[in-house]
Amino acid sequence: MTFGQQMARVATPVVGSLALLAAGMATAPTEAEAAPLGRVCMFLAPDGAYGAGHAAFAFKVRGEKDHWMFGSFGSTTDSPRKGWIKGGTWKKARAHFTNVKDGKARYYTGYRCVNTRDGDVKRAQSWYTTVKNRGYNVTTNNCLHMSMAAFKGYSETLRKDTRLRTATGQTPNVYYKSVLDKAKWEKSHRLDDRPRNKK
Repeated sequence: MTFGQQMARVATPVVGSLALLAAGMATAPTEAEAAPLGRVCMFLAPDGAYGAGHAAFAFKVRGEKDHWMFGSFGSTTDSPRKGWIKGGTWKKARAHFTNVKDGKARYYTGYRCVNTRDGDVKRAQSWYTTVKNRGYNVTTNNCLHMSMAAFKGYSETLRKDTRLRTATGQTPNVYYKSVLDKAKWEKSHRLDDRPRNKK
């Protein structure tokens, strides 16, 4: 399936839980596939970029049971360096990041997610394209900029969250730990843990 065909599958969301909509951010389940509305996840390769870390993104196609878009930017291990984006199930997304190696070691080791009351995949893809077209720059347009652009394009809730500081001047490792902590994202899930079944 081409990327265009995947984007064409994006459906307007079915009216979900009114209680969740009224509350704003939904209560987060333990696994990404359990998201009732919008959901985003940041994947982290802590040894990337000479120890500064490398970030990648995934966001759920809202209104679909299990369809995700996921990608990265500027990685020398998770090529191409110029950026990439794919679509598929949560299992496929998680497997991709689990299987990337840096030599013999696993490159990505964990991910953190948050649910949102909104989620616009077309806008997220547009923000991804804007960042990609600027060209990779280690300080002003890197993997963290790309991930945050995808998340903030996807969700107005995240875009307006003042706890999610600019990526400029931040390393992926620090952002993943400190900034996402303050923004109340879920705890880090280890990629070597077996995904739990949806209850």
